[in-house]
Amino acid sequence: MPLMNRDSMELSGSLWWLFILDTILIAAGGYVINDIFDQQADLENKPENQFIGKNHLSVKMAWFYYFVLIATGFIIATYIAYEIEKPHLLLIYPAACALLFLYSYSFKKHALIGNVVVAIFCAFVPGIILYAEWEVIHNAEVLNKTEYEFLINMFTAYISFAFLSTMVREIVKDIEDIAGDTSSGYRTLPIALSKKGAKYFAIFFGVLLILSYAFWILPYTATDSIAIFLGLVSIMVVYSIFIVGRLSSASVKDDYRLISKQLKILMVISLFVFLCIPFLI
Repeated sequence: MPLMNRDSMELSGSLWWLFILDTILIAAGGYVINDIFDQQADLENKPENQFIGKNHLSVKMAWFYYFVLIATGFIIATYIAYEIEKPHLLLIYPAACALLFLYSYSFKKHALIGNVVVAIFCAFVPGIILYAEWEVIHNAEVLNKTEYEFLINMFTAYISFAFLSTMVREIVKDIEDIAGDTSSGYRTLPIALSKKGAKYFAIFFGVLLILSYAFWILPYTATDSIAIFLGLVSIMVVYSIFIVGRLSSASVKDDYRLISKQLKILMVISLFVFLCIPFLI
């Protein structure tokens, strides 16, 4: 018996995929606006991969693409909010866009503030799903308390993962980009505290990330269906331990660039697990 009847979910069928598309559009808009404001720093941080500039996409066209992405996302968000009869949720969309704009314009230039803002944004995505589906989840509590506890733990686990993994990656990126950020006048964590101090912060959040997997694993027994889920989570645990180990010995820019890519892979794995949960249990 599935934990949730997918047909009874607010974000079921096409609405689920539209929600994912909308999240991608917000993130894409965030990347574009970040590249617009980061042109000077990127000349030194990633000259070979600088997307916006005289040799690639013009600033004027970048702004055009940014507004197209944001406007398209707003239309989709409006449709979703009214389809699930929760129009107040539409307010979240401009708030998220404004937060990412302010991150790129100001927050990211200051120690920890930008890191926390992006981490909260990433954690907020599964939080929105939890809020939208709260009535269905509450019904699961009435029908089967064990299933209800699984759902609450699953969302708690993914919200924690999204926040902590993003914190690690954001700090690692700041260490990787310290040269360009310094020349641009930023005061990111490794600039304000030192590379070594920032690395200790990243390791701290990495250890918290590993410990947070207890939310995924400890409450459950290995029945046939949950065994698959636990196996996937175990891969995430081992990979996270590997990344934190690499981080502890990192010393040069290439080390941090590699760790940043490995964290991206970990996030993709976690997203796959999260999206597959309704089909695995």
